[in-house]
Amino acid sequence: MQTVSTLLDGDCAEQAQHSRLWPFLLRHGSSAMAYSSLQPGAAQFIHPQLGYLAYIPVRHPLYAPRGMNVVIGDPIAARADFAPLLDAYLAATRVLTVFLDIGSAFADVLSARGYPVNEFGVNSEIDLAGFDLELRGKQYAHLRRWRNKARSEGVEVHEGRLSEQGGEELDELNREWLARKGGHDLAGLTRPLVLEDEEDEEGVRYFWARKHGRLLALAVFDPLYRDGRVIGYLHNASRAIKDAPNGTNDAIVLHAMGQFKAEGKELLTLGLSPLALKNGEAYPHNAWVAWAFDFIYRRCAFIYPCQGNFFHKQKYCGRQEASFVAGVPTLRLYHLLGILKALRAL
Repeated sequence: MQTVSTLLDGDCAEQAQHSRLWPFLLRHGSSAMAYSSLQPGAAQFIHPQLGYLAYIPVRHPLYAPRGMNVVIGDPIAARADFAPLLDAYLAATRVLTVFLDIGSAFADVLSARGYPVNEFGVNSEIDLAGFDLELRGKQYAHLRRWRNKARSEGVEVHEGRLSEQGGEELDELNREWLARKGGHDLAGLTRPLVLEDEEDEEGVRYFWARKHGRLLALAVFDPLYRDGRVIGYLHNASRAIKDAPNGTNDAIVLHAMGQFKAEGKELLTLGLSPLALKNGEAYPHNAWVAWAFDFIYRRCAFIYPCQGNFFHKQKYCGRQEASFVAGVPTLRLYHLLGILKALRAL
């Protein structure tokens, strides 16, 4: 019997979401990037028996003159099916592909097929059962200070759906935040904020910070799935007004962690700290890409504040899991610029 694999994008992908993507996501969507595989602008390669890969297609006369697919995260599939799913994808497309923010299991598969694999940063995961919500001890000193500052300023946190909030104040919060962040959301490594209730209303969670009723900040948590149930969340997106008290965002995250822990959820992931290279290159890799990543991490905060991002997430004392990027041996500078274009960093 012949196996059929399908490349989907645009409206076709939206129509196929629940019938073709969701069964795989509910079974295998436990990685930090899993829910982001459904984000606007992403396409999916679907194998009806194995699972799917999500990617962002890039077409640009300078950065990707022949086209490029930027696969985001691990395959949404059982680990044992990573290799055959990759083979099916490669047999179905001739487009140059870069695999971004992948874990060690998929990196093993790609390296075995001759792809150079570079470190791309670390993902921070917190085991909720063992996290001390009282923040006792020296290791939590920064978090304690940030939380206490928010409390002393009268910041209050609550959970609620988007439709339960005032539309005008939410729009204003979003506009102000984006104006300070280049005018648009990043994509790919973070799922862009959707300003309406989403279909999976029991999955995505929204927490809000207010002071005397005034909206200060929002944090969005995307679900992580295993075997049909939510096992935890990714802190995917934040919004805060410019004059929100210091510690407001952390007050939201800590409040959400307390709620998730009380519900018996297993983990919270704070997501990727891009280019925070901690362990050295574990695979045959591209030396110039390693140099470029190190340069961007140290010198290019105007593209993304990599060092500040890593410093802040470290204060939660979570487990750090290495993240990798894999590309063809002939990866060039303009390909790297194409990746930044796909992520809306350019």
